[in-house]
Amino acid sequence: MFFSENQFKHMAKEKIINIRVEADLKKQAKKLAENDGRSLSNWILRLIQTEIQKAGGNPGKKPD
Repeated sequence: MFFSENQFKHMAKEKIINIRVEADLKKQAKKLAENDGRSLSNWILRLIQTEIQKAGGNPGKKPD
């Protein structure tokens, strides 16, 4: 139920979420994203999708 990197790049950008994080937290998250072969935005999207799925929701309409 996750979007692939390719699907993510072609998604219509409907909403933007701006958040502020400490520089070190962003640096660590970016490193984890890179290690996973993802952009930071895609990595965060997958985290959100995972938590929605854990809660019993539908994290996306297009399967990976």
